Amino acid sequence: HRGSGDDEERGHGSNEGGRAVPPLVFSGRSTQSAGDSAADLLISPEQSVRENDDVAGLYRYSGDPLRGGESDSGSAPTPARSIDEFLEEAYRFPTLTAPSDRRSAMWSAHRARLPYYLSVLSMGIANSSDAAEILCISYVLSDETFDRTILRGDVAFRGGVLAGSVFLGMLLGGWGVGVASDRYGRKRTLLLGLVTNSVAGLLSAAAPNAWALSLMRFCAGVGIGATVPPLFTLVTELSPPSRRGFFVTVVASFWMVGSIYVALVAMLNFQAFGWGWRTFMVLCAAPSAAGAFTVGRYVPSSPRFWASVKGRYGEATDIGNGIATMMGAEHGRIRPSGLRFRSLEVEEVRQRCSSVGRHGSASSEDPASDDYHGTHIAPPTTICSFFRFAWSESCLSFTSLYSPSLRHAATLPLQSVWFALSFGSYGLLTWINSIFVEVHLKDVYLNALLFAFANLPGNILSAVLVEKIGRRNTLMSAMALSAASLGSFAYFAKDANAAASAENRGEASTVAIVLSACAFQSFSIAGWNALDVLTGETFPTSVRGAGMGLCTASGRIGALMAQFVNSALVRRPAALLSVAGMTLLVGATV
Repeated sequence: HRGSGDDEERGHGSNEGGRAVPPLVFSGRSTQSAGDSAADLLISPEQSVRENDDVAGLYRYSGDPLRGGESDSGSAPTPARSIDEFLEEAYRFPTLTAPSDRRSAMWSAHRARLPYYLSVLSMGIANSSDAAEILCISYVLSDETFDRTILRGDVAFRGGVLAGSVFLGMLLGGWGVGVASDRYGRKRTLLLGLVTNSVAGLLSAAAPNAWALSLMRFCAGVGIGATVPPLFTLVTELSPPSRRGFFVTVVASFWMVGSIYVALVAMLNFQAFGWGWRTFMVLCAAPSAAGAFTVGRYVPSSPRFWASVKGRYGEATDIGNGIATMMGAEHGRIRPSGLRFRSLEVEEVRQRCSSVGRHGSASSEDPASDDYHGTHIAPPTTICSFFRFAWSESCLSFTSLYSPSLRHAATLPLQSVWFALSFGSYGLLTWINSIFVEVHLKDVYLNALLFAFANLPGNILSAVLVEKIGRRNTLMSAMALSAASLGSFAYFAKDANAAASAENRGEASTVAIVLSACAFQSFSIAGWNALDVLTGETFPTSVRGAGMGLCTASGRIGALMAQFVNSALVRRPAALLSVAGMTLLVGATV
C-alpha cells in the first residue's frame, strides 16, 4: 500500500560505469511491484536472469555456481530503485527460498530481522510514554488526598487548569517540533521530546501546589507533543511499503502498553502500598526515560529525510543499507534459491530524487514539491534567531500545507478528524476514573485496568482492517462505533448517577457500564491507529513532520477544550459522555 508519502518517484533507468544493468524480472514481473508475495519472486532455472558477471543485479539466479549468469547485451537497463523500493526488497529478501522449505524460511527470516524488530519495539516504547504521561493525571485527580491538599476541593477550575495544561503544552510542542523535525531530522527531535518529557515528569513530583504542578505538566505536555509528529513520521519512513500499515499500527498499539503500565502502577501505588501521588508521578516518568534510551541506541535515522529534504544522498544511502542489514539483507548475501542481494548505491538515490526535485513531486505548481528549504535559513545561534527561524519555517510550512493541492484533499479534513477524535477520546480519558467514582463503581482501579486492557482488541482489529478495508473506512467505522459506545455508557451512567450507591443498582447495570466503557476504548484506539497511518502517508516527505505537527496541534486544541467542558460536567457523567459521543459522530462524517 503506497500513499502519497511515497514521493521519491519513478526514475527510468540507471547506468553504472557506462554499462547498462539488465532488468530484474521474477515470474514475468518487475521488482517494482511491492505487493508481490515471496513465492512470486522465486526464479526457476527456466526464468533465469541474464546479466553481466561484473555488473551485479539486485538478485541473481546462480543455478550453476561455477558458471554464474550469462551476459546479454540486449537486456534493457534496470530502473534505479527508490528508497521505498529498496526497503521493500530488503525486507522480503530473507523469505526468498525454495517453496518446499518455506516454513523454516519464515522463521529464519524473522530471526534475521530481529534488529529491525527491536527498532520498532523501541519506537513503541517511546509511544507508551505518551500514554503514561497523559493518563497519570486521571489517577491523580481521582485521589482523595490530592483533591484535599492540592486542589482543595476546586475540581472544576483547578482540576480543569491542571488537566488542560498538559494539552496546552502538547499543542505548542506538537507544532513547533513538527517543523523542527523537517529541518533537523526525525530522530533528533524525537529524542529531545522524550528527554523533556521524562525530566518534566520527575519534577512534577516535587510541585508544592496546583499552579507549580500545572507548570510542570505544561512542560511535560511540550515533551509529549514533541514525540508524536517525529515518532510516526519516523516509523512511516523506516517501514517497507507493503508492511507500513502494520508497523505503524504496532507502534501505535503501544499506547495500550503505556495505559496498562499506568493502571498497574496506580493499583499498586495507591491501593496495595498506600503510597502518595508524588511517588506515582516518578514511576510514570519511567517509560519516557526508557524510550529515550532505546530510541537513541536502536533506531536509525530516516534515509528519506536525508535524501528528499536535505539532499545528502551519501548519508541516505548509508542509513538505507544499515536498515537493510537490520532486516537480514546484507550486500552479496545469497539465499538457498540462488538470489543475491545488492546494496543501495548513491547514484540510485540521487537519480530518483533529482528526477523529480528534492521534495518528491514532479509538479512545479505544488508548493510541497518546491525546494521547501530553498531559502537556506541559517541555523539559529541565539534565542532571538531561534524564534525568527521558527517563524520563517512555520510560514514556509503553512504555505505548503495550505496549498491548493493539499488544503482540501489532506490538511483541513485531517485537522477536523484529529480535533474530533481528540475531543472525544483524550478529553474523556483524563476524567475516566473520576467518572467511575461518580457512577459508584466499587473498585475504580480494577475497572481502570480493564479499561486499559480494552486497547488490545482495538489494536488487533485495526491491524487487520487497515490493510483489508483501508485506512479511511477503518477510521470512520471506529469513530462511529465509539460514539455508539458512549451513547450506551451515558444511558447506564444516568441511572447509576441517580442511585445513592452501588447497592441500589443492579449488577447488570454495572456490567453494562464497564462493557460500554471498554467498547469505547477499543473502538477509539482502532480509530487512532488508522488515523496515525493515514496521516503519515498523506503528506509528502518535505512537509510530513510539519503536517503531522499541525494535525496533532489541532487534536491538542480539541483535547484542551474538552478538559474545561468535562471538568464542568464531571458531576453529570451522562451529559459529559453525550457531548463526547456527538463530537465523535460529527468527526466520523468528515
